[in-house]
Amino acid sequence: MNKTVKMLLAGAAIIAVSTSVYARGGDCGFGDGPMMGKDSAKMEKMRERHLASLHDELKLTAQQETAWKKFAASTPMAKMDRPDPKELEKLNAPQRMEKMLEHMRTMEKNMTTHLAALKEFYAALTPEQQKAFDDEMPGRGGHRGGK
Repeated sequence: MNKTVKMLLAGAAIIAVSTSVYARGGDCGFGDGPMMGKDSAKMEKMRERHLASLHDELKLTAQQETAWKKFAASTPMAKMDRPDPKELEKLNAPQRMEKMLEHMRTMEKNMTTHLAALKEFYAALTPEQQKAFDDEMPGRGGHRGGK
């Protein structure tokens, strides 16, 4: 294939992708699902189902329940409200960046609190429970350990 044909094909591909994005109102399709914070009620239900499933699978003892409750209450997903895009549009670039940095600091604080609760809970688990917990938590090839 000569260079001109390759360039024409590349241009046609770019136009095809751009057209599909334009047809959706400029939205490329990412960021609309419940995991992107658009539907917080649905996201909270998913979190609760996951925690209930994990709780059942771990078969916790009465002594482990206190650490479990602290861990479940500290889950950062419950506190991850993003800045309102409509409010961000009203700000200039430095103000938007400040808002985003503030949001990141809040997320870091929430995750630090969650990590402390996670470590306390994890230490209360038996080695078998720790393995089950490791397999169920995100970060091991996705939810459910990539199963």
